[in-house]
Amino acid sequence: MDGASAPILATIATALLSISATLGSAAAAGAHVLTLDSCLAIAAHRSPQITGANREVEAARARRRQAVALDPPTLAYDSGRLSSPARPDERGESSLRLFQGLPLPMQRSRAGRVAGLDVALAEASRESRFLRLRADVTRAYRRLQADQATLRALSDLRGTVADLEEATKVRLQAGGARYLDILRARSERARLENDLVETQRALRNDTQTLNALMARRADEALEPADSLVFVALEDTLPPILDRARETRPGLRAARLSVEREQAAVSLARSALLPAPEISLGLDKVGYGPAGIAGSVALTLPFAPWTDRRARIQESEALRGAAQAALDVSERSLDLALRNAYQDARALAAQVASFERQLLPDMTDAIQSATRGYQFGQVDGLELFETLRTYRSVQLEHIRALLNYHLALTDLGTAE
Repeated sequence: MDGASAPILATIATALLSISATLGSAAAAGAHVLTLDSCLAIAAHRSPQITGANREVEAARARRRQAVALDPPTLAYDSGRLSSPARPDERGESSLRLFQGLPLPMQRSRAGRVAGLDVALAEASRESRFLRLRADVTRAYRRLQADQATLRALSDLRGTVADLEEATKVRLQAGGARYLDILRARSERARLENDLVETQRALRNDTQTLNALMARRADEALEPADSLVFVALEDTLPPILDRARETRPGLRAARLSVEREQAAVSLARSALLPAPEISLGLDKVGYGPAGIAGSVALTLPFAPWTDRRARIQESEALRGAAQAALDVSERSLDLALRNAYQDARALAAQVASFERQLLPDMTDAIQSATRGYQFGQVDGLELFETLRTYRSVQLEHIRALLNYHLALTDLGTAE
């Protein structure tokens, strides 16, 4: 091996060893660096989904005030003429009365109960939308981190292949290599260029997706504040299931729906009770003075030709449907969490295998291949095959780490 190519080959192993370190390097200066928490806060503040949910909560609270309010009173004025055959002279009659319906206190309280549960359902729906938004933002952020890590790894490998191509040219001139080795280097460089183009495209798409979730301009600069790192999954499945059953808004909304329909059944049954209506006013007949007059009326909703019993049947059917929906929600949440937990455990083992064994082994392999090529003990085919395998292991490690974080996201946001 001549001295001209030795310095170039000596840098190849160093450049390859730096690829793993670059995965945790700091973000580039001048970019808009955002942490995941910052992205979540921006999305929650700007998202039209959350804004719409806030308005729905306000509307539900207004409906609760409507439910316990009285119907508007009615003011009536009557005027007429009275006559009889015995007395042909006529007398005038007039009255001014105020009518007000007064539902029973039980009916008002049950209507308020239903409306209060509607408010709780609107709030749970808002939390559910925020949880879905959190999941979408987290997934986009993790994909952006993976794109950045892949881009750095491929860029370092591109520099390594370029150095290797120059070293091969030097060896070719010295008679220590074949022209086929240069073709292999060029082929590997072209493959890396294609991977870089694809990664840059994915980076742009994921950046636009994350910006859209945060209601920002699609082309606005964005840089993750940190890189993908492995975080061990410490909890076992039972506490995760127990905690999710208590905190997930989708399941809570399903429970509230059952409670709400039960309250609606009680409200529909109370509608069978007569409700009073009173009136108070002044009546005047003929030329005499006006006098105070009043009346009390009762509705008869229990009459068989009214719609009250049909409303009760409807409410009971809706209660049964809500109970069935609750059963579906419980089963769906349990299944989603179990699948996400199993995926996370399997991917955690895969990432640990990469970091404990595959990456160190490939580092040793690329060092040995580089030294062997330097001293003429390894040909270009074996060196480039080792380099290709090293690249594959690096990219598979990033992909496994991304999938692990996506499984953690599903585990934390499934409903």
